[in-house]
Amino acid sequence: MHDERLELLLAISRRTLGIERFELTGKPTADVHLVNAEDVGRALESAYDAGLLVGYRMCRAGCEQGA
Repeated sequence: MHDERLELLLAISRRTLGIERFELTGKPTADVHLVNAEDVGRALESAYDAGLLVGYRMCRAGCEQGA
């Protein structure tokens, strides 16, 4: 599953959580990540903000087409 949404979430996880990929390797040392609660909050806030921005752009594009 590779689409723009997944790429955006992966970019957020790389930047805020240090997680480079979502695919599991089967190795606990590579698949399990210890992250700070503050970093999780920052990642969720970034994802939420990105969703608001995408929604705003979609709504604006729809309004312009209807005008």
